[in-house]
Amino acid sequence: MSTAEAESNNFVLWTSAASSLTLLSLYYVFNVAQKPKIYASNKLKAFLIEHVPILNEKYWPTWYNWEGRLQSLMGLFQRISDSQLLPYTREIVTLHDGGELALDCLEPTDPRTTAENDDRLIIFLLPGLTSCSQTSYVKSLVLAVTKVGATAYVLNNRGLGGVALKTPRTYCATKYEDVMEVIAHLKQKHPKEKMIAIGTSLGGMVLSQYLIGHPVEAKENFFAAMMISICWDPLAGTRSLETPFVNKYIVNYTLTSNLTELAVKHRDVLQRRDCWDFDKVLSSKTLREFDTNFTAPQFGYADVLDYYKDGMVAKRVHHFSIPVFALNAVDDPLIPGDYLPMKEAELEGSNLALIVTERGGKLSQ
Repeated sequence: MSTAEAESNNFVLWTSAASSLTLLSLYYVFNVAQKPKIYASNKLKAFLIEHVPILNEKYWPTWYNWEGRLQSLMGLFQRISDSQLLPYTREIVTLHDGGELALDCLEPTDPRTTAENDDRLIIFLLPGLTSCSQTSYVKSLVLAVTKVGATAYVLNNRGLGGVALKTPRTYCATKYEDVMEVIAHLKQKHPKEKMIAIGTSLGGMVLSQYLIGHPVEAKENFFAAMMISICWDPLAGTRSLETPFVNKYIVNYTLTSNLTELAVKHRDVLQRRDCWDFDKVLSSKTLREFDTNFTAPQFGYADVLDYYKDGMVAKRVHHFSIPVFALNAVDDPLIPGDYLPMKEAELEGSNLALIVTERGGKLSQ
C-alpha cells in the first residue's frame, strides 16, 4: 500500500470516528439530557419549583453509561467503596416475636450543622432488597443527610447487616410490622424531634404500605416522606424483569442470586418452618420463582400473584396523609415508566409529588 493510499484510509477512519462522535454527542445533548418532569398537585409542584431549583435544570447522566441498566450497575461502583465503612452507632432492636434487627445511627460530624432541640431533624432510612447500612448507595444517602445537619437512622432488615436471624421470619414488600416497631422505638428516643422517612426500592414499597395502612399514625410520626426508585406495580415490574436478554439473564438473575444466598446463610433457622420446600427455594432462577417458593408461602399468601397484587401501591397513593416526594426513572428495569402513578399524583389534593427523569435506571440519578 502506497503512502497516499494509507493516508487516504486514515483520513476516512478519522472522519468516520469524528462523525460518529459528533452524532453521539448531539444525541446525548438533545435526547439523553432532559429536564425532570414533575407530576403533582399544583400546590406541591409550586413548592418543588420554588425550593428545589435543580429540577428546572437538565439532568445530565454520565456520558459513557447513560443506559438505565448500565447506569444502575455502574452506580454501585462509582459511589463509596465497600471498604469505606461508615462509623455508625449500632443498636439491636428486639421485636415482639423474639426476632432482632440492627438500627444504625450516624450523627452529623460538624457540630455547627447540628440543629438544637425541637429543630433537630431525624431521617429514618429503609434500604432496598438485600441492602444494609453499609451498602454503597445507602452510605451516599446517609452522608448527604448528615452533611446538612440531620441525624440518620438506617434500618437493617432481619438477617441483614451482620445480625444473625433469630426467628424463621425475614421480610417482604407488604408487611411493615417490624417498621412500626422501629418507628415506635425512635419516637420514644426522640419524642420532640421532627422526622422524615426515606425508602429506597423495596424499602420504599414497605414504607408506602405503612403510610397507606396507617395514615393517621403516619401523620403523627412524620411530616414528610421520600421514595426513591420504588416499584409501584410489582406485576409490571416482574414482567419487565422477565424480558430477554439483559433484564432476565443479568438483572433478574443477580437479584435472585442475592436472595437465595441470604436464604442459604440462614437456612438452619428458616427450616424450622414447614411452609416451603427449601430445595425449590434454592433452585429459584428468577424473582418470581423465589417469591413463589419462599416469600408468598412465608407470609401467608395463596400464591405469588396474590402477593404481588397486595404489593401494588400505584392505585392507592390517595391514602397518603403527608407529602410524599418520589423519584423514578423511565428506564428503570424494575418499573418501566408506563407504570408510574403519574395521573394519580396530579389529582388535586394529592399528597404525592412524582419526579421522573428519562434516564437514571435503578437508584442511579
